[in-house]
Amino acid sequence: MRNPHPQRSERRSHERVGWVSSLTDGLGHGTVKRYIERMELIRTLRDSPAAAVIFASTLIAVMGVSLISPALPAVQEAWNISESQASLLLSAFTLPGIFLTLPIGLFSDRIGRKPILIPALVVFGLSGGSIIFIPDFTLILVLRAIQGAASSAIAMLTVTLLGDLFTGEQRRVLIGTNAAILAVGAAGYPLLGGVLATLAWSAPFACFLLALFVAVPGMTLLEEPNQDGTKSNSSIREFLTGSTPMAPFAVLYLAIFGIFVILYGAQLTAVPFLLANEYQLSSANIGLLVGLPAVTMGLTAMQGDRVLQVLTSFQSIALGFVSYGIGLTVVALADSIYVIAGALLLFGLGQGLAEPITDTALNERAPDEFRGSIMSIRTSVLRLGTTVGPPLSVGAAALFGYRQTLLVSGAAAFLIGVTWFTVRRQ
Repeated sequence: MRNPHPQRSERRSHERVGWVSSLTDGLGHGTVKRYIERMELIRTLRDSPAAAVIFASTLIAVMGVSLISPALPAVQEAWNISESQASLLLSAFTLPGIFLTLPIGLFSDRIGRKPILIPALVVFGLSGGSIIFIPDFTLILVLRAIQGAASSAIAMLTVTLLGDLFTGEQRRVLIGTNAAILAVGAAGYPLLGGVLATLAWSAPFACFLLALFVAVPGMTLLEEPNQDGTKSNSSIREFLTGSTPMAPFAVLYLAIFGIFVILYGAQLTAVPFLLANEYQLSSANIGLLVGLPAVTMGLTAMQGDRVLQVLTSFQSIALGFVSYGIGLTVVALADSIYVIAGALLLFGLGQGLAEPITDTALNERAPDEFRGSIMSIRTSVLRLGTTVGPPLSVGAAALFGYRQTLLVSGAAAFLIGVTWFTVRRQ
């Protein structure tokens, strides 16, 4: 269509050029360049249906624990079971991922990501949503295990797809964005789960059916990465026996294990029981406090590309452990809800410095043809940490109490972080 006001358009064009020129003179070419690059990344994200499906899938996967964690006291009361038995709702969910994620990753390197992600979303939704109709706790644990296997596939494939479909600065920003979106879910779901649990212990499980509303559009909107025909001829053994140094991968996997032992054992298990037992908080209030770390995690994760301009990935992760340690120590020593809230925000800062940076570091080091396998090992290690964390925390608390357990966890995380950061600076 022809423009009826060509002179007005030309004048606006000159105004834009003059504004950009003034901005460049005032802020410097480097600042303007970074601003323009970020705007281009935002446009890429906005115009990418695949990224939208990936981020929606991330929101679904994080439901599995964040939504249920603040409901554990309500589950314990409704079923008249112990705290350790209630925590099995988390362990049953995370356990299958230890053993199944690596085969799933190897399989995705062979047949592709989409043929696994879409069915995994369907299984996640149906197995989790059907729990509201089940009258037997053992069968509920079985369904949680099935749901957890599907969740492992979703969590592994979302990060893998970001590595497949994007590169360089774009990949870093989108992985940070993915972590921030995960944090939004991690912040909102505990509050939602806590509120729903005040209505009925089973009410939070109905939310899992939302996975079906991601799977359906994902069938058409999600694109399959082009791996140039390498996916059918590669094996993880070729990677392990090749020339790529394995030490950085081993260190990153150990870091991931520690991150999720602390996250699931301390924040998502010990802290809710501490708040319920010593402060007599409702599930809704517990959910609000447990969700606080996700706020600072999201804000920090969004700045991941800037953090990596100042620190190496290993230094950032080390500082994350330092922040974990300080936050957990303050929670253990605090006698005020407001102090605990501040400490949990500090804990979230550590999560933002550590968790998304491990994903970025693995993706940048992974050869394209082995990315699914490498990220599946990451998810297996992650699931091992999330499975070990809750029973380890509850078992230690049964002997020493939740405050002492959090104090020891905080001291250990702090020492690990300081030592690691010092070694990496040398």
